[in-house]
Amino acid sequence: MSVYERSIKAFIQVIETKPSLFYPEDRISLHELVSDSGFPKDVEEIYEEIEKWIKAEKRNQIREAFKTEREKLDSSFSFSGQDLGLGGAKSSTGTRETSPAVRELLIDSTKKLSSSDGTKSNQKP
Repeated sequence: MSVYERSIKAFIQVIETKPSLFYPEDRISLHELVSDSGFPKDVEEIYEEIEKWIKAEKRNQIREAFKTEREKLDSSFSFSGQDLGLGGAKSSTGTRETSPAVRELLIDSTKKLSSSDGTKSNQKP
């Protein structure tokens, strides 16, 4: 798994475990960003788009949570500076490629985030 894939997965982890950090307008803008047909497929470019998005002043808490998650993943997957996959296997995905799964996970996570506004659902239990 490349550094970029780990970073994207760390951001997905923030979305899924800390949704309260995202203001309603952030939830919508993030989902619009990743759902756009022009959103990149390349992991490095996806990472760069995430970095641009979290640089907004009001997103300091998201940026800090992302940094923390990324450090956790980096320390658990990196050994001697090599990009390793689960179980220590060498990554077969090059830096300039992406598996559709990483991109789809990001899109799905932002879709769930944008549809939840922190209020209780009107559905019956």
